[in-house]
Amino acid sequence: MSMIVSLIAGVATKLGADLVGRVLGQRLGEAGGQLAQVIVGEVAGALGVEVDKLPMVPEERLERAVADVEARMPEILALWSRGLDGQFALLAAEQAQGVWPSAWRWGWMYLLGFLWTVRLLVVPVVDAITGADIAAGMDMGVLMTLTSWFLALYMGGHTLKELGSRGVEAIRLMRR
Repeated sequence: MSMIVSLIAGVATKLGADLVGRVLGQRLGEAGGQLAQVIVGEVAGALGVEVDKLPMVPEERLERAVADVEARMPEILALWSRGLDGQFALLAAEQAQGVWPSAWRWGWMYLLGFLWTVRLLVVPVVDAITGADIAAGMDMGVLMTLTSWFLALYMGGHTLKELGSRGVEAIRLMRR
């Protein structure tokens, strides 16, 4: 990825695309790293290619794409800023409520991490040492289902809605 960032930064410098160059030149600190990925994605999107194919794009097309992204930089930065504002507002709202209203998230994360560790690391070692077959009695499907439901709830209702609609579509396809 750093080669691609350097490539686009070089083109930006050549064109005088100051905003793109500043973001890709990492003059915005560590927080700008994610923004740099967005900019690289925007350039690839303007060209209609995957990010890893950018080095193979002719320089003239790459220059036009960087110029296009430079022209849209105020809009991209505004969207980025609004996204950050939303994240900080959510964090502030959660902190204002205290620890317990959001405790289910970290509680479930640690519980699932513990359960997966036990099932994948501890149980096989105990089975190997003792000759028992504890792993056969622990259904991985149940653990995966719990993990999937947690992820769907944690990532928001849209994820859960999408999961449900894909399930319905899969059932429809199976019935054909």
